[in-house]
Amino acid sequence: MITKILTIWTRIEAVLIGLCIIAALLVFLGGAAVRAFAPAYSVDWAEEVALYGIIWATVLAGSSLVAEGRHLHTEVFLARFSPRTRAVIGWAMTGVATAFCAAMMVYGWQAYSFALLLDERSASSLRVPQAYAVFLALPVGMALILGRVALMILSGQRPFSGVVHLRETEEL
Repeated sequence: MITKILTIWTRIEAVLIGLCIIAALLVFLGGAAVRAFAPAYSVDWAEEVALYGIIWATVLAGSSLVAEGRHLHTEVFLARFSPRTRAVIGWAMTGVATAFCAAMMVYGWQAYSFALLLDERSASSLRVPQAYAVFLALPVGMALILGRVALMILSGQRPFSGVVHLRETEEL
């Protein structure tokens, strides 16, 4: 059941990341094309909106990177230890990484709340509220990572290990 949830979660994230990147690319290229071929109709917000898409795609990708084990590893350092010591260090690092993500989620939420309180807006003609466009991305991304970490632990996997169970990768 948990493996099925993780598989669906991964697919939804992949679609959202793809949509964010494609939208960012289209808006950026569209803005550049209008500036080049019809400068009278150019907008001042194309790069800004493209950047928002890239920010959101980046934070959404964090959870997928955890699922796929595609993050920094210290194999060279850990290779000198026994398998038992490596496992202990691995679980300790999982705890540290999880605590870091939890702290970033809390502080990110505080930054979002503060930006919302200040009603901080972009400098372009869109006047996009920065709380939603920029600051909300961090706590959402960290919450997704923490949710995936919890499900991985419940399914018997160790997050941040770089090892993805074969059964899970076959379903993708």
